Amino acid sequence: MEIISSSTKINFLGMRYFAFLLSTLLIAGSVYLWVTTGESKFGIDYLGGHELVVRVDEGVTSADIRKQLSKEGIDPVVQAFEEAEGEYSIRLSSDKKTKEVRDLITNSLKGISKDTVEVIKADFVGPTIGEELKRNALIAILVGLVGMLIYISFRFEVAFAVGAVAALFHDVIVSMGVYLFFDYTISVATLAAALTIVGYSVNDTIIVFDRVREEIYRQQKATLEDIINYSINATLSRTIITSLLTFFSAIALLLYGGGAIADLSLFLCVGVVTGTYSTIFIASPVALAWENFRRPVKS
Repeated sequence: MEIISSSTKINFLGMRYFAFLLSTLLIAGSVYLWVTTGESKFGIDYLGGHELVVRVDEGVTSADIRKQLSKEGIDPVVQAFEEAEGEYSIRLSSDKKTKEVRDLITNSLKGISKDTVEVIKADFVGPTIGEELKRNALIAILVGLVGMLIYISFRFEVAFAVGAVAALFHDVIVSMGVYLFFDYTISVATLAAALTIVGYSVNDTIIVFDRVREEIYRQQKATLEDIINYSINATLSRTIITSLLTFFSAIALLLYGGGAIADLSLFLCVGVVTGTYSTIFIASPVALAWENFRRPVKS
């Protein structure tokens, strides 16, 4: 199936300098948001806080609970735990003791629940655990990127590995910037989304690089730039179809998932777009630049 002919001859690498400028601006903006938002960008998973599982009327929704608690000055993360039975997970950051938070939420939810509000579970995540989670999250992403670098270097060449890892860094940083721009907080679910995007993006990149490796042996007289351009065009239809299907799935979760699922889906939607873009305009040009630097083109 093709929506774009594999015989197209779009000069993608000819647009690489504009793409580099655009990506530099996006990365700079993302870093600026990361620095200026301070600790407020982290959710209770990393800062510490309370998590309660409550049972209310079956007709009460996550939106109803968030709206009711906002009247008390509480900004919680509410997620359906067992929606069919009226059970919801409520997470919030507070310096109050667990009993005080429990009583505050119970009394507040009585305003929207005809039945008795039952707190099934109440946990507290301390700041020390939050710091450990932040450190482990960073380690998880770095280990994933290093693993990709080693794998792609072994399967292809170092130039391709450098291009792929540059694209992965780009995807994670820009996706995080957009996430923060829309005033979302970083949680464990955000880490899961980031690692998902890393896997998705590198798979898309390897498809192109695999085609490049084949064409290097077929077109021995062609330049590497021509071969990369040809390979991107040859796999373009496949890239667009795969990306659109993935994007439609993520956008459906964003629109109808609600709660933490919607937060996770926003990151995935942005990541699919940046992953497709970086495969064409970051990974391939960086691989070409690295190879030209290592083996200068003779005039």
